[in-house]
Parts: sequence; C-alpha cells; structure tokens
Amino acid sequence: MLLRNLFEKRELNPTDVTNPQQWFVDSIGGTPTSSGISINGDNALMNSNVFTCASILGGDIGKLPIQVFKKTRNGVQKDTKHPVAKLLGTRPNPYMSAYTFKELMEVHAAVWGNGYAYIDWGPDGYPVALWPLDPSLTDVLVDTNTNQVWYVTTVPGNDVRKIPWYDVLHYKGISKSGLKGITPISVLREEIANQQVSKKFIGSFYANGTTTKGILKVPQPLKSPAKDKVREEWQKANSGLDNSHKIAILDGGLEYQDLGMPLKDAEFIETQKFGILEIAKLYKIPPHKLGQLDRATFSNIEQQSLDYVKNTLQPIITNWEQENNFKLFTDKEQKQFYTKFNVTSELRGDSKSRADYYKEMLYAGIYSINEIRELEDRDGIGVDGDKHFINMSFAPVDQLESIIAAKGGKGGDDNGQGNKVSNSS
Repeated sequence: MLLRNLFEKRELNPTDVTNPQQWFVDSIGGTPTSSGISINGDNALMNSNVFTCASILGGDIGKLPIQVFKKTRNGVQKDTKHPVAKLLGTRPNPYMSAYTFKELMEVHAAVWGNGYAYIDWGPDGYPVALWPLDPSLTDVLVDTNTNQVWYVTTVPGNDVRKIPWYDVLHYKGISKSGLKGITPISVLREEIANQQVSKKFIGSFYANGTTTKGILKVPQPLKSPAKDKVREEWQKANSGLDNSHKIAILDGGLEYQDLGMPLKDAEFIETQKFGILEIAKLYKIPPHKLGQLDRATFSNIEQQSLDYVKNTLQPIITNWEQENNFKLFTDKEQKQFYTKFNVTSELRGDSKSRADYYKEMLYAGIYSINEIRELEDRDGIGVDGDKHFINMSFAPVDQLESIIAAKGGKGGDDNGQGNKVSNSS
C-alpha cells in the first residue's frame, strides 16, 4: 500500500446543516421525547445506567489482549513483531495505551452505535498509528457514481474531511443498512428521558417539597401576609431531606389533611428497577453487573457471567477481529496473518474448574505444560515443558487387537504369544 494523506477536503451545502431534514434530526436524537427532553449520545452517557453499561463493555473489551497470529506449514504461531501487534497490543498512538484505545472504541460503539479510527499508514505500507474519530461528527456515505464508501468527519477547527473506506477502522453495532450502526440510544430515548425526569423530580421534591404529604386547613380565612407566614413556618419545619417524615405539631385550630403521594416510594423503586433492567436488557448485560441482586445467587451469577462472555462479548469480539483482519493487513498478508482476542481469562472460572480444565487439555495433548503455565502468567520450565503428552489408553478400534498382541496380552482367541488357539483335539 502507498502512504495516504489523512484527509481530503469536501464542500458541503450550508443548507444541509442549517436546515436539516427530519430524518437527520431523528438520527442524532434531536427530536424531543414525550417528556419533552431530547436524548442523544452525549446526554445519554450522563445517565448512570447507560454509563455503567458502556463502562462495562468498554472495560471488558479493553482488558482483553488482541494478538497477531501467522499461519505456517507447521501450524499457527503468535507473531509479536508485526506492526499490527504493536498497535493493538501496546500503543495505537502516542497518546493512548492499547487498553484506552479499545475501551474508547467500544464505548463509542455502545453509545453512538459506531466506533471509528483513522489508520495512519507508514511509507513501508504498514500501519503506524490509529486515531479515534468523533462518532457524533462522522458519517458514512456512498458515492453513487463509483459505489465507493467514504467516511465524512469534522475535525478540530470545524473542517469537514472525506476519508476513503480502507483508511478507517469501523466497529459498528447492529445496522439497518450494513454501512452504519444504529445507536442503542434511539431505542432507549423514552426510557432514558423518563429516568432523567424522575430523578430530577425526586431531587427537586426532597430539596423543596414538603414531605408530610398533606395540606393545612385553618378555621377562618387568612389574608395574604398571614398565609405567607404560615406557609413559611410550615416549609421551614417540614421541608428538606433532613425533615422528611417528622411529626408535625399543629396549634391555633390548624387541621392537617393527608393527600397521599401519587408517586409512592415502593412504586418509585420498582419503576427505577424496571428502567435499569430495560437498559441492561438492550445491552445484553446481566443485571447483577448493574447492582440488581434481588434474584441473584452464586450459581446463577456464575452462569450469567459465562453467558455474558459467549452471547454479549463474543459477537463484539468477532466484529472487531473481522474488521482488523480486513483493514490492517495487505491482501497478501491476509492469507497468512490474522488477529484474535484472548478470552481465556474470562472463561477460566474458579481455581478448581480451571485445574480440571487444564488437566483434561493436558491429557488430550492439546496443551503443553508451558502453555498452561503461560495461561496462568507463570514462567515456562524449559524445552521439556513444550512437549505434548497423550493418554495411551486411547487407540483406534481397528488396531485394538494388534496393540494388545504387541503388549503380550490376550485378545480374542489369541493365546498371548501371537498364535491362534486351536479347538481341535
């Protein structure tokens, strides 16, 4: 590949921005919800449940190592010297660690539906850096004349740039067109808005509202100054979080009438739990990871955690691997090199289960002693640790008699000396 320039300038019609069509407003969350609040990626991330889900996904993808492998005549070997291995495993750019880059990309994909990174190529045709692009300022377009895909983004300074598809890593979520992911926020807008309204209401209620849930009746009409005085004293004695649920003492013929609360405490708690579960369900995250432990037990948490790896992380990982393999290697390299996440640490479970698993893999000849020690972050024991062992109890059925005969045993009518036993007298 040749060294490519980072961006190409692209002229846009100003009316496209100043007079956006409704579909564009909807796509960025500009349409108000039924509660009157507009929800987009930026303010959705301020919702604690969305933030937690994005943080969980970003952190879990960020901590998993991405390794580069090379296919050889003798099998597959891990390649730690390839430039892609350095970018994805150590430093994608001078400002970010590999963890920070992976976490950021997945947070972008989780909240905005798309994670974009510009691929900076060196003169030798290998990638030298990966630069994240703002997902809220990046779009995917198809040139109808050439059918080529372009990425249009706004960079600092408000300059609009156009980048060819082969220079952008694009980790997308679920999509309607296959070109651009749909932000989960579009599905959650109403739920997130309702949560924000309810939290704002509760905060305002405890800060300013009277929490004795009733009204005061007086025996005779009061003039405005007297009403204000009674209201002021009542508010002072009963409003605020510190005064909630205190007993009110009435005198001067005052009568208290309980109005009840339209938003009861238990109902509010259940509403909040429902909101958490809805967001967790959309992101396919087990409720216990968001602090919902009502129905959690040790056994079902362990099973949910394994399901989370297989059904939530694995599709994301596959998406990343396929994009990396296609965009970061040349056509020739794609026949030999590929990237792969190491998810062993997420699946190995407790120490007993891990020991049983290693034992089975060692006896089957799949793992060597050194490979097992590497999985446990321990040093190898030398060349002897690279040997693979196989259980001699296993043998092909069609060779069973010859193996028994070779061991000097008896098989069928064999007398143990390799001769058939005659039944004639």
